Amino acid sequence: MKHEDHNKKEITSARTADLFNEVMLARRSFMLGTAAIAAGATLGAWVPQARAAVGGNLEVMAWEGYTLETETAEWRKANNITMRAAIMSNQDDVTAKIVGSNAVRLDLAEYSNGYNAIYNELGVLTELDVSKIPNYNKDDIYAPFYEGDMWYWDGKNWAMPWVWGLDTIVVNPELTGFEVKSYEDLLRPELTGKLAFLDNPLTVWPQIAKVTGYGEKFPNLTKDELGDCFEKLKPYRDQTKVFASSNGDVISLFASGEIAACFCVWSAVPLETAKQNVKTVAVYPKEGAAVWADAWFIPKTAENIETAHAFINEALEPEIQASISKTAVAAAVSKKAPALMDAGTKALFDYDNFDQQFKTMKVYGQPPRTSTEFATYDDWLQVWADFRAGF
Repeated sequence: MKHEDHNKKEITSARTADLFNEVMLARRSFMLGTAAIAAGATLGAWVPQARAAVGGNLEVMAWEGYTLETETAEWRKANNITMRAAIMSNQDDVTAKIVGSNAVRLDLAEYSNGYNAIYNELGVLTELDVSKIPNYNKDDIYAPFYEGDMWYWDGKNWAMPWVWGLDTIVVNPELTGFEVKSYEDLLRPELTGKLAFLDNPLTVWPQIAKVTGYGEKFPNLTKDELGDCFEKLKPYRDQTKVFASSNGDVISLFASGEIAACFCVWSAVPLETAKQNVKTVAVYPKEGAAVWADAWFIPKTAENIETAHAFINEALEPEIQASISKTAVAAAVSKKAPALMDAGTKALFDYDNFDQQFKTMKVYGQPPRTSTEFATYDDWLQVWADFRAGF
């Protein structure tokens, strides 16, 4: 399950901070960690050698279930493309391959929202030639994903969002005994000791900011505002039974009846608990849900750039968008995809009222790595760790 891995402390890893600091200090060497080796260190050392036509070998790294190997099989065969896909367990696996003197060839990879600023500072992104990605156009792509600031800046496209989803409140209605419409409802006495938090800053931190009145400022809160944010969150900690490390843990907790609600978790959890004969419901509260979004980008270590562009365009084909939405339990960025979805997949999001439904949502970045004005990413990590330690 991709978003079980996707949510395993994806951006809380200490190695990410260490890697970032190492590059910023201009150290010339970088040793691949065990996570990177496990994720596919068989990729050879990078020797720049651009290819001018679609075809040949394509080195890809993506989340499990998101490599599009099945969906692009016929297209690759028709274009004589051999794709080798390495699976990323967290974003560090990609970073390790494209940064430093030991960087290796990677023609195409994914990054999650929040990594745009880091990769921009590291200088590892290749500007995309949108003329080679005709499926990416204003008429066919939902507005939040067309030239959004996570992927488009300085008048250039650096990455291409292609799949997204929601994390939100999930409840077991039989155990709650009442309808949950707002985060405030999670503070009702009936839920004392029945709430779970997921340790996933990518989506949980923005929700915390919303709930405590700082949604409009996130991710740029001062240190005082950050402290106040978590002070206001303490009543939710008083309700909490457990801090779960992954979506899979949350699913197990629901299945065993240990929790009645989760503060913010993958909206597809109900599909998984249903397999264990436990009914849960994803709630879209008045405060809105949290959005995660994955984007394709072409690293500086890429060689087969033409094929990488063609692959991104293929990923935006309506048929492929509909397919990945079903298999990965995700949402499409193509306006043409919903018409090709089965009823169950289409029901994952109200595409017919997309603009209205998305009004309370925002694709957030992450706190700055360094700042003299705002609380940094490391400041957030520390306060988040202290908050959990006080449980």
